[in-house]
Amino acid sequence: MFKSKKFWIGSIVSIVCLVLAVRGVDWLLLGQSLREAHWAYMFPALLLYLAGYWSRARRISQILAPVKAIPTRRALPPLVIGFMFNNILPARLGEFIFAYLLGKREGISRTASLAAVIVSRILDGFTILVFFLFGLFAFLSVGQQEPAQGVMLNVAGMAISKEALIGKIYLAGILGVIVFGLVFGTCFCLIVWKEFTFTLVERIMGIFPKRYSAKGLEALEKFVGGLHILKDPKALLGVFFFNFVPWGLELFTYYFTAKTFGIELNLRQCALIMGMTNLAMTAPSGPGGVGLFEWGGTMVMALYGVGKTVALAYIVVVHAIILLPINIWGFYFLWREGISFNEALNQPDEGK
Repeated sequence: MFKSKKFWIGSIVSIVCLVLAVRGVDWLLLGQSLREAHWAYMFPALLLYLAGYWSRARRISQILAPVKAIPTRRALPPLVIGFMFNNILPARLGEFIFAYLLGKREGISRTASLAAVIVSRILDGFTILVFFLFGLFAFLSVGQQEPAQGVMLNVAGMAISKEALIGKIYLAGILGVIVFGLVFGTCFCLIVWKEFTFTLVERIMGIFPKRYSAKGLEALEKFVGGLHILKDPKALLGVFFFNFVPWGLELFTYYFTAKTFGIELNLRQCALIMGMTNLAMTAPSGPGGVGLFEWGGTMVMALYGVGKTVALAYIVVVHAIILLPINIWGFYFLWREGISFNEALNQPDEGK
């Protein structure tokens, strides 16, 4: 893992973004902000975020319904364990661990479970983009000149115009649309033109020994089976709208955490912060998206005129809520299910 190029590239990107995020921070003021925070708001923020994981487990059940009926309570432990490993390992390896654990627990193929993960991430991407655009469109000037034109902001210790910063944030949204659109299009093609795809793959796999090509085609067949929900537009639309439940709960986590630091943000502003932090983490990064999350969040906070130090304190606490409780919950499920850390980490390499 530590020898892979992905690990080092992601780590370097995280370090660079973290340096940019903390550049120009007044550390004494940061400590004061943390001491004077109204921590009572952390209770609803944390409770709402954890509640979102039940709805995420429910979404997995909905996606895999054409393959097998899986109760939400049984999908929850592998899901939380997978997110825990995503937080502590690079390259989102937790997705593969989740696919293995769910497949083993429910007697379905790991490739079908992995397909459900991919569909979930695509839906997450489009849902995040909706929240992102909902917040970003507030900065559009319609029929009049933007009053904030020419305003200079301090971002990562550098002066940048508000217009230029908004342009960079718009670019992040465009890139997000392209990435998630391409992934969704590929999966959709696997469903619509299944025979053509399998014929093409079979010809490509023909250059390999038969035993390997046969396993590859079998894995692709199971993977496509996990994408079965894409065949049912009504069911897919239902899952998409249901996907607003966990992200809506997370939105209120951002909202209540802002109140912890006395920052007055409305839900639309929180939506843009949530969208930007999550879009930033789609880039290669170290474990937990540390650095990218903080850089993306403080960039948006600069648009709202929030001081760099207070903004960083807010973003760091939001990130802590996202990472730490799930890590503890994941380790609890590992213990309850009788799965050792090494077993969960090594088993995904075995079988399909």
